[in-house]
Amino acid sequence: MKSKLMTLNSKDLLRGIFVAFLTALLTGIIKILEAGAAFNWASIKPVLIAGLCAALSYLIKCLATNSRDEMFTAEPS
Repeated sequence: MKSKLMTLNSKDLLRGIFVAFLTALLTGIIKILEAGAAFNWASIKPVLIAGLCAALSYLIKCLATNSRDEMFTAEPS
């Protein structure tokens, strides 16, 4: 999380993927248990979309913050 403004480091990328995986997994389990549905494309598609959205949101947040975790602020000199 110490990458500079508009850059990503490997830690940011791994955290984004981890957040996406957990979000998709938990969302999928809850949806399937609520609906009593089996694993098919109709039940898995929202899980994949939620995971993708979570990953993109985190990565965009990482791109928009500097090494001090300040949004849309240039790197301090």
